[in-house]
Amino acid sequence: MRKDNSEFITGFLSESGSFVRNKDYFAYTELDDIACWVIARGLDNDQEVESAELAAKSVLGYFLQKPSISRYRIRRYLQEAHRVLQAESHRVRLKASLTVVVTDYARVRYGVAGNTRLYQFRNGRLQWQSKDQSLAQQMVDGEEIAEDALDQHEERHNLLSYLGTPNEFRPFVSKKFPLYDGDVFLLATPGLWEKVNPAEMQDGLQEAKDPEAWIDTLEDVLLSKQEHVVQNYTAAAIFANKIFKTDPQKKWRIIKRVALILLVLALAGGGALLYKMKEAERIADAATGMFEYETAGDAFIAEGDYPKALKAYSDARNAANIVKNKVQAALLAKKIRITQLIVDGDTAVKDEQYAKALDKYDKALKEMKGRDDFNEPEILEKKEKTQSYVLVMQWKKEGDLLFEAQDYAGAEAYYQKARKLALETSFVTGEKELRTKLDEVASKKTGIDKEKKTLDGDKLEKQGDESYAAQDFEGAIQSYTMAQEIYQEIGVLEKVLAMERKVTKAEEKLNPPAAPPSAGASAGQPPVQGTSAASQPTAVPVNQTAPVNQTAPVNQTAPVNQTAPNNQTPSVNQTVPVNPAAPTYQPVQAPPVVPTNQAVPPATTAPATQPVQPPQANPSATANPTQEEAAKTP
Repeated sequence: MRKDNSEFITGFLSESGSFVRNKDYFAYTELDDIACWVIARGLDNDQEVESAELAAKSVLGYFLQKPSISRYRIRRYLQEAHRVLQAESHRVRLKASLTVVVTDYARVRYGVAGNTRLYQFRNGRLQWQSKDQSLAQQMVDGEEIAEDALDQHEERHNLLSYLGTPNEFRPFVSKKFPLYDGDVFLLATPGLWEKVNPAEMQDGLQEAKDPEAWIDTLEDVLLSKQEHVVQNYTAAAIFANKIFKTDPQKKWRIIKRVALILLVLALAGGGALLYKMKEAERIADAATGMFEYETAGDAFIAEGDYPKALKAYSDARNAANIVKNKVQAALLAKKIRITQLIVDGDTAVKDEQYAKALDKYDKALKEMKGRDDFNEPEILEKKEKTQSYVLVMQWKKEGDLLFEAQDYAGAEAYYQKARKLALETSFVTGEKELRTKLDEVASKKTGIDKEKKTLDGDKLEKQGDESYAAQDFEGAIQSYTMAQEIYQEIGVLEKVLAMERKVTKAEEKLNPPAAPPSAGASAGQPPVQGTSAASQPTAVPVNQTAPVNQTAPVNQTAPVNQTAPNNQTPSVNQTVPVNPAAPTYQPVQAPPVVPTNQAVPPATTAPATQPVQPPQANPSATANPTQEEAAKTP
């Protein structure tokens, strides 16, 4: 403990002088590690309350609660005493001068309010003394009066600050002073220091061996003045014969610790400074980027590239938030909202959600009303085009309803109208769908027409059958031919061939082939000129009889034999006429009717050309060389 390792001796006296009441008061306390001395003088005339005692006890009481040598705490001791005097001022305003001294047995600090004083002596010499809070002290400090005139100056009791003052209380608290062995302190009220000057104090200290002896000497000096009126006087002497010695290593440890703390603070300060610099640089970059991004966004808006504009505006707003530019951030938020509506509208159009797209475009137009940084006519065009799309799809839907109702003509009308509008508005998807719809309508209409024509063909065929059954072969052929044309038009090949066969059959009925000549008649008849017995056709009409002596002119060939040469095709249904010039009366079989589009084989090999039956009883018919030559003709 500091007290046990130090030696502080205190001696004091306090007398009322010529007065009955002593308004001075002195008290002190010594704790293990800290000690406190208080001297006070009452300045009021209250007969019941001793303001000096009240103030001194208040300081000591607060000191005992929170003992400390700090400047703050000592000031608090004085303020507490000031508050107590104000609180106890019932009849008169209590006031007092007070000086407090606190030591930790190695250092000392004091506080003063008023004109009670503290003197320090070292090696028998006055080291320093406290300053009064009086007008006279102010005059000394202002060099208006000499310092040695202070103790007797008329303004020495004109105090500028004291306990209980109605004005601002401003006590003085000194710095800490180091103590040395042998230091001496003297606390004195005005009753003492007015009559005993520092030189006399110093002289008395030279011969004093302890505080009591010095105090007695000072009192003797005071009384030796033989004043008629002796004021209350109080003196307290403190002999610091031995002060507490601190560990020098501890001092260095404290210094190192303080240095380390300062270093940490410096590093922290440097780190904070570096962070501030980085932050400032980041904010500067953000401020620059904010305007660059916004400019880029405006350029994209002018180009109609709204997705890129939206990204640029978002980056600009982030930069505005970094620099905490709320106004710019709000302006960018407005641009972002308008651009986002346009982008949403475009996306809805791509997704064929045209109603949603119209809603987005309407909101965007409302937001950009009165602004010149957005292309309002372009958005209006988008809206009108979307409205056209809606109309196209509506017409398509109406066409679909008619198509389902098998009103193909009505559906085609709606599809055509919708497709025309789609082409005008470059509605590619809609135009493609409508083209497909029109193809479906055309397919349906073609099927219906085919069925109708099939029915017509069937009806004509039936009419032909009825005519055939009634042996009206010409009417049957006409009906069959008309039915065949219808079937050929609609591409029913089986029916075409069937009608061809029926026509052939009716023609055969209409033009039956001639009966072959009898054996007796053929014996007396000349052979067919120009043909051999094996190759001459039987082209003579049945009821036509050639003159007996009439001979076919040379080189005249029967039309039968004038069939097309090889690779020639006779006409359809063309009946080979009977050779009118045939000298013989041999009946010539009519060639069969060649079906339509069927090639007729060459006469030399065609089975349609029936060779003339060679007369068995007249082999000399081939003696005529002209006829023989004609027979060789294809």
